[in-house]
Amino acid sequence: MKEIDNTLESRGVSLTKTQWDRCDRLSEEYGRRSRNAFIREAVDFYCAWLEKEHIEKFLLPALESVIGAKIRDSEERIRRLLFKLAVDQNLLAHTVAECWDLDPEAVESIRTDSVREVMETNGTIRADEMLKG
Repeated sequence: MKEIDNTLESRGVSLTKTQWDRCDRLSEEYGRRSRNAFIREAVDFYCAWLEKEHIEKFLLPALESVIGAKIRDSEERIRRLLFKLAVDQNLLAHTVAECWDLDPEAVESIRTDSVREVMETNGTIRADEMLKG
């Protein structure tokens, strides 16, 4: 494995007074040991950004993994909610069937009306609003 040389070299750097002040303020604000440590970190960050073609090889799979996990969690939540909705819908259908003795033609007519109403309202029908009408 290749060893990394962490020996520091001193070379002159020219910055404007505003840039030096900014480095001082930010190094203190973000708790860096010194202005030099802040500038070294800033140079490393900027160089990594310039070399982003190499970083993308790492970031894209990592982002894909995180996004995939979020999607799987959302799918699981939706699946559970749809199951609960199906159970309630089944309960409602059995309750209605027990109350009224409907022939198959009447049930099919109600189904056709229901499909049409759901399509017209994009599924935003409320039972209490239906009873008012």
